[in-house]
Amino acid sequence: MQPELLDVVFRSRKRSDLLLLLGEEARTIEEIKTILDVSPTAILPQIKRLTDSSLVVQREGYYELTVLGEEVVKKVRPLVDVLTLLERNDYWLEHDLSGIPQYLQDRLGDLKDFRLIEPTPCQIFEPRTEIVNFISSSSHLMVFSSFFRPEFLPIYSKLGRKGAKVSLILTEAVLEKTLHNYERKLKKFTDMPNTELFVCNDGVKLAELIVSDQGTLVSLFASNGRFHHDHAFCSDSQALDWAKELFEFYKSRSRLIEDSRGMERFSCTSGTDFLSESPLFSLQ
Repeated sequence: MQPELLDVVFRSRKRSDLLLLLGEEARTIEEIKTILDVSPTAILPQIKRLTDSSLVVQREGYYELTVLGEEVVKKVRPLVDVLTLLERNDYWLEHDLSGIPQYLQDRLGDLKDFRLIEPTPCQIFEPRTEIVNFISSSSHLMVFSSFFRPEFLPIYSKLGRKGAKVSLILTEAVLEKTLHNYERKLKKFTDMPNTELFVCNDGVKLAELIVSDQGTLVSLFASNGRFHHDHAFCSDSQALDWAKELFEFYKSRSRLIEDSRGMERFSCTSGTDFLSESPLFSLQ
């Protein structure tokens, strides 16, 4: 982007907000004033600066982006989104992002409207009611978990019995521990026609990912490796698409446990190279 255009776009917050607004659709001056909550004297000079720079044009009472303006907005929006994300909370700066592939790190701004769900001291070792309700009300569910969650197994099975599609990815260590303590329940879950169970290698730097029609929950390990039971929650479509891509990334690097017999084979091969036939796990 040329230096003069950088000045036009970023020197004024009103101009950048206006560009992003027109990136959604053409607007009248009245719509611009109402949505951006500005007066005519505040916004008209900014409109003139954008039209003089060939980024915006007026046609039949509507202001819209030019072809150049559209290209500029394509470059500006991801930057503004990620800055908005980082301004809301330090969560993403204080946690380990290495469990997220680079192409999704580049789109981290898709989660800009997140809110943080943190446990109270008395809930550190139990799931929050808000998360349980979120899972229980889902019509389809995709879960990746790298820590032991036995309290959710009955919920997954109940959803399966109701006809919801449930896909579950566990790390080898978590699957082994679950089988050791809840083998019967896990086998019942696996034998349902609308459920899937996958296993991936240990050492994944992603704590938990839950994706449903209600929204998505993302939980990362802290930069020092600790887990604090906090989750970033998003419900807009952009965040859902991002989360689904992250789940599919891990699913493509995991091995399907087709039925209860597959779990028996896993139990027999525990401690061996069970995933040797699976794609090598890599974030590259």
